[in-house]
Amino acid sequence: MQDSLFSAQAPESKETVDEVNEELLRRAKSLPQFRERIFIFGEGKTGAKVAVVGESPGPPDIESGRPFMGPAGLMLERILSSIGLARADCYLTNVVKVISQGDEITPEWLSLFTPYLHRELAAARPRVVIAFGNTPARALLRTKKPISQLRGEFHDYDGTPLMPTFNPAYLLRDPTKKREVWEDIKKVRALLASG
Repeated sequence: MQDSLFSAQAPESKETVDEVNEELLRRAKSLPQFRERIFIFGEGKTGAKVAVVGESPGPPDIESGRPFMGPAGLMLERILSSIGLARADCYLTNVVKVISQGDEITPEWLSLFTPYLHRELAAARPRVVIAFGNTPARALLRTKKPISQLRGEFHDYDGTPLMPTFNPAYLLRDPTKKREVWEDIKKVRALLASG
């Protein structure tokens, strides 16, 4: 059943992740609200087993210039290692590419960054996408449903299986959700093992 759901792959992208990011940076820097912002782009190899998508980089990402650092990054690494994955096995990115506390992410910001995220993932070509949190799940699945309704089942993202689950930063605030994330991540492990 899973094969039939995800067998219609999207056409291969003709652009690279770097080309997508360069265009986004040029466009965003032309807008006053982003001129002084610190941008943190995705990292990882094209064709990775898993693409990890979060909401936005946070202050711990500034020093290294890499996504998913600090306590939430450590939590993410524990989640990935629980199914035999390391950061190096994944392509890691965020919907919004500027440092944010989350509360400043407006519909206007999302309308700028989301189309570039779709192009970035098309260029990255992961086998599976994990959307960590409301913002990435809604942006990628083009829905307004909350993560609590989306998580737990694979969704078709342009021919690629996508698993929405709770954000590692959220787990630091509410550890009771770890069990649900584990159930979601086990399904990713099973899918990767099946082919």
